[in-house]
Amino acid sequence: MGETKAEQLVTAVYKVHVHCKQCANTVVTQFTQFPGVREVKLDGGKVTVKGIGFDAEKLRKKVEKGCRRRVELVPHPKDIVTEVKSKKEELKIITVRVPLHCAECSDRVKEVLLEHRSIYAAKTDLGKNLCVVEGVIEEKKLLEYIYHRTRKYGFIEKVEKKEIIVEEKVEVKKKEAEKKEGEKKEVKVKEKIKEVVAPYFIPCTHPHFIDYSHPELHGFKDTVFLHCSHSNQFLSNENPEGCSVM
Repeated sequence: MGETKAEQLVTAVYKVHVHCKQCANTVVTQFTQFPGVREVKLDGGKVTVKGIGFDAEKLRKKVEKGCRRRVELVPHPKDIVTEVKSKKEELKIITVRVPLHCAECSDRVKEVLLEHRSIYAAKTDLGKNLCVVEGVIEEKKLLEYIYHRTRKYGFIEKVEKKEIIVEEKVEVKKKEAEKKEGEKKEVKVKEKIKEVVAPYFIPCTHPHFIDYSHPELHGFKDTVFLHCSHSNQFLSNENPEGCSVM
């Protein structure tokens, strides 16, 4: 097994006019045949492409030339932030001996191989009659696929395996990301706040004390002072910190 490498999973969005099912199949095929493309999703006139190591602008030009229609690369919105997620993948590098008679035949076989969803990259060697395929396809299914599409019999010469780390950028709206951060901060603040127990207010027992908790009985409208927590000697002249209410 080969060395572990970190690869960046690229996501690109394109805008292209599609008017029928046959036209849609042609557009998807043109995108899929580009080396490094792994997944192509078509939704109306919006095409979302995911893959490793492909140039978004070169892919746009290739599809535009292949399907003979205008293809636009949609820029990423400003209110979008990305979060990187990584995962390990095991790939197979399969060398297949296939009869290649001419350059046109070699290019055709390469295009056919890249159209398969489980094949991520393919190279052909016309002089040696070899095809090197990289992906997650099984050897038996690969030979069946080559014969079904090209009517050529292939033979497996070598199979290698390598492990890579795929880093994918997941798009998240900026407002949602800020909201999540705000919720986390709010939870932390709530954890720091301790429960505060209010002291019990003891009403004054001095004979000249007026109970302000019932102001309607004494004709008062101001209910600021309802109780007093000082002791009985709060009107003593000897106590300078006593209550000033007379």
